[in-house]
Amino acid sequence: MEEQKGGLLLVMAHPDDESMGAGGLVLRHTRNGVAVHLICATYGEAGWMGRPHGSKAADLPEIRAQELEEAAQALALSSVELWDYPDAGLAHSDQKELTQRIWEQIGKVRPRVVVGWGPDGGYGHPDHIAMGACTDAAVAAMTEGERPALYHLAIDGQLADFYHEATHLVPSSNGFHVRPQDTVDVVIELDADEVMMKLRAIDCHQSQLEDWRIALRDHPRLMQQGYGREPYVAVSSRAAGLTGKGMLGEFA
Repeated sequence: MEEQKGGLLLVMAHPDDESMGAGGLVLRHTRNGVAVHLICATYGEAGWMGRPHGSKAADLPEIRAQELEEAAQALALSSVELWDYPDAGLAHSDQKELTQRIWEQIGKVRPRVVVGWGPDGGYGHPDHIAMGACTDAAVAAMTEGERPALYHLAIDGQLADFYHEATHLVPSSNGFHVRPQDTVDVVIELDADEVMMKLRAIDCHQSQLEDWRIALRDHPRLMQQGYGREPYVAVSSRAAGLTGKGMLGEFA
């Protein structure tokens, strides 16, 4: 299918955010011919979990860059901008520079929609919060006629319940302290086949698979409940709701 012009731009902090956070949204659009582009601000070098076995912490940037490349293929992304800001240090990086670079990429890609992190960072992650604020500022700096719609990744009560249950599948897990939104504007509901496609993208990030995500494979109902639901907040939307194909209304 021929790609539409003016696609979707995802602005994330780490490799794996695009798959674990918004993989369903991405797949829903790429499978319907919408070009989806990604900005990833860091190599995720602070996320060392001892995987894959036999590797070293010093190898992690290269490992995660390769994992992102594989996930991009699984999601059929049209382009990936992988920047080298310090993982766990985005809040202390040059915020004006970050905003300017995002603004420039928006001008280059000219998306209809930008999707990024909200002020809560999903679960309070400082990198997510900083990247989300810079994304919001970059979109606001566009001239009105060129400004794309803006959505934030969100966690609602139902998804928060999933994380609480899923992270306790493994006794040693410290849990996943999410901050549910009182209201969300759009929920992408994935069918079982779409969940499996999203899972293939998530599985590309082998270095980041927590034990509970591995244990989740033995609980298909719970996996569908969590991976099959992606809520979003519409910060500024030109077409509220979803199309008949389950895409954001801007792509009707």
